[in-house]
Formats: sequence, C-alpha cells, structure tokens
Amino acid sequence: MSGVVDPRGAAGLILEMSWDGPDAGHRELMYAPADLWGDMLPPRLLDALKGQEDGRSVELELTPAESVPGRSPDLVRQVPLEQFAGGSFFPRLGRFYPRRLLSGVPGVSPGSNEPFRCLAAERHGLMADLNHPLAGYPLKLKVTVEQAELPPEKITGQGVDWMARLCAGPGMQARAGGQATDFLGGDALLREDEDPDAVFYEKPRLVGHLDSQASANVAQLYGRLISPGSRVLDLMSSYQSHLPPGLELAEVVGLGLNREEMEANPRVGRAEVHDLNQDPRLPFEDESFDAVICTVSVEYLTQPQEVFGEAARVLRPGGVMAMTFSNRFFPPKAVRLWKELHDFERLGLVLEYFIESGSMDELGTLSQRGWPRPADDRHYLEYLDSDPIFGAWGRRA
Repeated sequence: MSGVVDPRGAAGLILEMSWDGPDAGHRELMYAPADLWGDMLPPRLLDALKGQEDGRSVELELTPAESVPGRSPDLVRQVPLEQFAGGSFFPRLGRFYPRRLLSGVPGVSPGSNEPFRCLAAERHGLMADLNHPLAGYPLKLKVTVEQAELPPEKITGQGVDWMARLCAGPGMQARAGGQATDFLGGDALLREDEDPDAVFYEKPRLVGHLDSQASANVAQLYGRLISPGSRVLDLMSSYQSHLPPGLELAEVVGLGLNREEMEANPRVGRAEVHDLNQDPRLPFEDESFDAVICTVSVEYLTQPQEVFGEAARVLRPGGVMAMTFSNRFFPPKAVRLWKELHDFERLGLVLEYFIESGSMDELGTLSQRGWPRPADDRHYLEYLDSDPIFGAWGRRA
C-alpha cells in the first residue's frame, strides 16, 4: 500500500512546468526529492499535495510571486558598447550573456552569472534585457507524486528553492519577440578537429553515451512522439537508438559513420554508412519515413540547415523529426558555437534549425533534469544527477 504525502515529511515529486513561446510549446520536467518542511515550494502547492498518494497529480497556474517576477520595461537598458566586456566578440541579436560582462549598469552586480538578453546591437551600444527569460509567459505547473514517503537520506538537503531551480534556464530557448536569434555567424560551425569524421569514428565505440536513466528519459519522449508501426530513420546512429523496447516498428534504418556500431544495434535493421558533414544529402526517396530521430549528435553537424531540410524531405506528411541531446559530447568534433551556449540556448539553436527549415509545424521542446544518477553508471561517484536530457521536435506540415 502506498503512503500519503505528509507536509512535515519528504516526498519524491516530478515537477512539470509548461508554457507556450512564440513558435513552440515547451515542457520542463524536474525530479524533486523534496523536504516538504524545510524546502521552499508554493504554499498553494503544499496544500494541494497534502494527503496525495503515489501516482496522483495536482495542477495549478503559477503567479509571478510563485515563479518568476513579471516582465518590467524598466529592466530593458541601453548600454554603451564600452560597458560590455565582451573582448573581441560583438553581442548578437537574441543571444544571452552573463551579466558580469556589463559594467556601470544599475541593478547588475559584479561577477553575476545571471543571464541577460541582447535585444539590439549597434556599434555604439546594445539593448540589454535584464528580465528573467520566462518573464511574461503564463506558466502552468503539474506535480506528480512519484514516492509519497521518501527516506530522509534520499532528499537533496533543507532549504532548496524548487521553483527557482525549475525556472533556472527555461525561457532561453524561445526567440525574442518572434525575431530569429543570430546564432550562425563567423566561425560558429567550425570545429577544433576538422579532420574527416570517418577517421575519428573509424574505431567502434560500443559504450553508452548516456546513463541508463537518461536513456530511459529519451526513450519515453520517442515513445510519445512515434506511432507503432512507423518506419524510422536513426540519423548519426550508433549501437543504441534509445527507442522504447516495447515500441513495435516497421523498420529502423541507421545512418552513421561506423558500420560495426550500427550492426551491434538490436533496433537497426539496415545500416547505411554516410558522412552528413561531407554530404548532407540523404540517400533515401522523398516521403519514405514516418519518423527521423537523432540522439546526442546534432552538435556535430556542420551543415545543419541542409540536413534538417533533407530530413523534412524524406518524412511523410505528418511525420515527426526529433532531436535529443545532453551536456555530454566529444568537444573536438562539436561545432564551436555549441561549446559557447548555455544548455537552454542549445535548445533554442536546435529549435531555430526547425523553424528555418520552413517545413515543420507543431514544434515543441522538452527538458528533463534532476533524476538520480543510476548506481551502476561509471560517473556515479562524480555526479549526483543523471545526465540532463533536452529534446526538440516538429512534424512535417
């Protein structure tokens, strides 16, 4: 028999915040091993959770006092360029930067890592938006009780502000005022290692690139987006496709750089060796797949617009394209821009690829953070949390 939530005890909660940006719908998931007495949660939420059993959910629309302050025009400041310590780089439209790069701006503390957004940039100065990235968006919160009675040793520690933690990062993936973010300029898509990718991936790597909890989170997303019986193209495939084991599919075609890895993948029925950075054209007919997925590899694309256009071409109308990634990657092969961006700005970059393809609608994003790292993971003693998962998707119009 499951227990019930005691406001003076601890509970394992799944926080799910949803909000709509100008181009996509967004969901932010976080696992919260919460000390309901010592941690900070909205009082309305604590009242609603009292007496709830495992698996039950409560929902509420968040007020600014319970989440992030409302949007204020007073926090949009004109800043002379000499007060922006960006060194050799010029601020780009729509991008986020840490506040510590600003000097002499009221309300900005030296050394602050809180983000501000560049709303305009000219040679004489920039427009800095100091509002929280989520300010002005209506926010909905759904909280599911995963474990109503949590042992004290499983909680993070007293005093955690769970709403502040949940809201740290989200909002950065949305465009500013519907304007395209200036991501791609200069050497943004160059890499530290520009040798042919076939050389780097010549030796098979039969290891997981995500811990088992993160892989399960990816599989859950794919299971929600992909219909049974679909024909799936796994782009930049390896020996794992992260598809739900119980999802019956017509066929999974793997396209990657190492045949041995793909042939060791139990879900791949056909393997194609193909370098998308050398030739972004996909060797498949128009409208030949129901779904295209790419897991922890979008950061390596040097011609992303072309690849996204090709992926849309091979999708049937209504077919889904989904890109997922984490904060783990091979730095020498990731494009320079990827290594500069905040995790949620990376989500915005991938969303920009979808928007610019011009062929996708029903756009959405997902973040999944805070799940406990599995004890069998090789990084168990280094990191408490499982690898975070970020996903963006759309359907061919």
